[in-house]
Amino acid sequence: MLHDRAHAREILLDRFIWVVIALLLVYFGLRAPGFVSGVNLINLLLHASVLGLLVVGQAVVLLTGNFDLSAEGTIQLTGILAAWMMVPVNGFSGGGGWVLPVALVIPLIIVLGACIGLLNGTMITRLKMNNFIVTLAMQLVLGGIAFCVSRGFEITNIPESFMWLGSKAIGSIPVQLFVTAFAFIGFHVYLSRSRFGRKLYAVGGNPEAARASGIDPKKTITKAYIISGMLAAIAAWMLLGRVGQANTKLASGMTMEIMAAAVIGGVSLKGGLGSVGGAFAGVLLLSVIDNGLNLMQMNAFWIQAIRGFIILLALFIDAQKYRYRPSR
Repeated sequence: MLHDRAHAREILLDRFIWVVIALLLVYFGLRAPGFVSGVNLINLLLHASVLGLLVVGQAVVLLTGNFDLSAEGTIQLTGILAAWMMVPVNGFSGGGGWVLPVALVIPLIIVLGACIGLLNGTMITRLKMNNFIVTLAMQLVLGGIAFCVSRGFEITNIPESFMWLGSKAIGSIPVQLFVTAFAFIGFHVYLSRSRFGRKLYAVGGNPEAARASGIDPKKTITKAYIISGMLAAIAAWMLLGRVGQANTKLASGMTMEIMAAAVIGGVSLKGGLGSVGGAFAGVLLLSVIDNGLNLMQMNAFWIQAIRGFIILLALFIDAQKYRYRPSR
């Protein structure tokens, strides 16, 4: 009987977010003008696309029991550098004058994202530095370098061929939605079925037991940070294509939103629990709330307060999972 109750609580906690999303969809459908229109639903998913890529990376790192707060800075630096390397120096374009081809710039920024992740992982695993402080400081460092490169100016006249990921569509569906969907589905399947995925859960659940079974926690954690850095660079490519100009405010203020979406979606802050597929629900919930409240012309300060409340609720649910989940 007690086991059945614990199992029922576990299912309720894991599925609770979908109940909330369903209720919000009904509420905003009735109260927010234009919420259920096709155009607005596409806009809602567009907001979720960049956030979604970042949450996938965050979820991978969280599964190891670590944090990555550097994604915002990674987007700013890779976005600024991408534009700076492609745009010539003419007028107030802000370009660096290198005029590198798009086919070279894209892999360069993805490699840079991977290197940032490698640096994070190395400092945390090899130098035993605190993951929270390291990645928070890295965000500040990367944002500062981005500001120095751009000198505070916006970089415009970005080549059209670079912007296809953020601005083109297949039929009526934007390309970035396909990319984000592929990332969620691909990583969900990969982490649930691959050896690397099992390593992530093992390291996050019990690092000492993982080490005793032949898993190298340092390598696993570092690989997780590399994946997060690469996805942040791809998100920068996507975001830059959508807005059409690079500046130091790219992805500004997204750090807590990224963390909240992952935790709301069931990825535990303590590691070893949750899934990338579940994190999608967190992204969808935040996007629905932002979209619906904006359509209702809610005061921006109230929207911020509601976001904070949702983060607290996510932390509460995360704590209850460990309180009621039977030890395994």
